[in-house]
Amino acid sequence: MSEFWQDTEIERLDETHLRANVTERWSVNGIPNGGYMMSIAARAFRVGLSHPDPLTITGHYVEKAMVGPVELELDVIRQGNTVSTAALRFMQEGKERVRFTASYGDLDETSGVTWVGDQPPSIEREKCLTSPRFLAIHERVEMLFSPKTADWLRGRTVDRMEHELMAYLRDGTEPDVMALPFFADCVPPTTFSKFGSVGWVPTLELTVHVRAKPAPGLLTARFKTRYLINGLMEEDGEIWDSRGELVALSRQLAKYRGGNL
Repeated sequence: MSEFWQDTEIERLDETHLRANVTERWSVNGIPNGGYMMSIAARAFRVGLSHPDPLTITGHYVEKAMVGPVELELDVIRQGNTVSTAALRFMQEGKERVRFTASYGDLDETSGVTWVGDQPPSIEREKCLTSPRFLAIHERVEMLFSPKTADWLRGRTVDRMEHELMAYLRDGTEPDVMALPFFADCVPPTTFSKFGSVGWVPTLELTVHVRAKPAPGLLTARFKTRYLINGLMEEDGEIWDSRGELVALSRQLAKYRGGNL
């Protein structure tokens, strides 16, 4: 079993209660990554709902989570013919750490009009810069940054906040819909482009929309921030698979706190 699948495994206790374990392998300075926790929630929703695939998941990160056991309390709101919706409380030591809501469907059965208004970033892999491995999470995921947006890795800053990159799990696990929330949040903050690789940027809210099942191979992504106001910033993401198909969109609200990581 891959590290990712092992570390997002779900145990069902009854109809509304599940259990998981948050490991240190997906942490930033000992704090579990928000996308990793959302992937745990994604697997819990799959267990509890009649549809297999996340269409949209939102997480509100209300209190700092920790490494260790987590109790998951599922509230099924509606089981429909094509879409099911539920909420999930992510509990540790009697405190709610994250509140998730999600709607699930079946991506294999989804059909309709399609229009795509953009293309994935054009990235030459051999020219990419890699992120330094100074956090536990960097040992699990490889990120190859386009030189167009990687000045921060050269010790320079620019007057924009944007990343373009390719990513994959180091243990060879191929991407799937359960991993997409993790990839939507594993990238260093876009503030690094403008302010350098300093500052703590905790996520307040993260939403991921899944549009398709990713093909095997590298994912290509673009993350961009346009507004940082009174310390609050949005970060919009696009994730494309190895076929060049859009597989996920994300948006998060985060708080920029200057200073060293």
